[in-house]
Amino acid sequence: MKKIAILSVFVFVFSIVSVSMVMAQAKKAAPAATREPIKIGAIYDFVGGCHMYSESGVKGIRLAMDEINAKGGILGRKVDLFVRDTEGKADVAVREVKDLILREKVNFLIGPCSSGMGLAMQVVHSEYKVLRISPIANTEGQTVDKFSPYFVQVVPNTYMEATAATRYLNKKVPTAKKFATIGPDYEFGRREEAAFTEEIKKLVPGAEIVYEAWPKLGEKDFTAFITAIMAKKPDAIHGSLFGGDLVSFTKQALPYGFFEKIKMISLFDLPVLVALGPDAPEGTFGYGRGCFFMDPNPKMMEFVDKFKKYAGAYADAWAVQNYDTVYLLKAAIDKAKTVETEAVIKAIEGMTFEGLRGKFTIRPLDHMASVPVYQGTIAKDPAYPFKIWADLSRIPGDQLWRSEASVREVWKKTGVVR
Repeated sequence: MKKIAILSVFVFVFSIVSVSMVMAQAKKAAPAATREPIKIGAIYDFVGGCHMYSESGVKGIRLAMDEINAKGGILGRKVDLFVRDTEGKADVAVREVKDLILREKVNFLIGPCSSGMGLAMQVVHSEYKVLRISPIANTEGQTVDKFSPYFVQVVPNTYMEATAATRYLNKKVPTAKKFATIGPDYEFGRREEAAFTEEIKKLVPGAEIVYEAWPKLGEKDFTAFITAIMAKKPDAIHGSLFGGDLVSFTKQALPYGFFEKIKMISLFDLPVLVALGPDAPEGTFGYGRGCFFMDPNPKMMEFVDKFKKYAGAYADAWAVQNYDTVYLLKAAIDKAKTVETEAVIKAIEGMTFEGLRGKFTIRPLDHMASVPVYQGTIAKDPAYPFKIWADLSRIPGDQLWRSEASVREVWKKTGVVR
């Protein structure tokens, strides 16, 4: 009987230990079993002038995500990417955002390229309380008069970009008094040229805008605009044409001796310079958002090598900004220790982040990043098979963005409550 009792006790103890071990193993296994991937929706415009920027941007996102996943993901969770195309149509953008949120159940959104698409999307993702970060679409409307706490902008906005470009143009052509503008006839172009007009009238007493050209986005024939501008004989031109539109405009303007007769500044970034090749007009001014040659710091040049191996191309601003965006999001999630939206927003407000363009801070007030803006003069460089810039200028964003008092003044007029 004694042996049976001892055996019974042993079996009882063994059972308790076994159950405890099983429960302990279950506790360890549970997080792994329930750790679903962190889902990011990239929604871009793979059409027209935005096509090349969107393609490059998604490559920047994929490279960052591949690196992060290779090191264990974020909070031990893999990061998955869902890519959608707006087709350059607001209704499609709205539909795709809803689908990403409701069907794919993405945690965060990145994109788009077009400012018009961005404003259309902002209404939807804000309603569903999903955070979107914009590395390309840069209308100031996203952070000022249409502000939403579920939005963060890591690209210099239209006010910042145009202000910096205007100062550079004024520095290069200080005697200019008569100006013309040319910009795509939608949100981005209208905002850029309004900011230019505001700034040039501060810098140049008596400045006159003698002609405004508003070609539609995706315009094929710029002849009428080119001849009209030349007929007005401006001293200088501020442009907000970009991508394929700027390539077409430049090639059509060259036979007129346009760039020899009139000084111009526009978005002559890497994709445009590569597309123009030997036709890129030397001595013409450019502004941009962070192509590799605009900010050749060690971290940037390391990225250039990685991106060339990954994508077979030099890194433009669109890849740079999207790559930075993924790592900024990772830093905010790591800080919050969760992917819960409100916690991530709280973590990102006031955050200082060091990316490929140096350090920048997310202003808590309007979620605008103090990212730099770049200007330069198109020139040959024997190190590259395409023209880049000389006489580089880099202006930090906090020297350009609208003051907090000014932002609040706009909010009073537009009814934003913050």
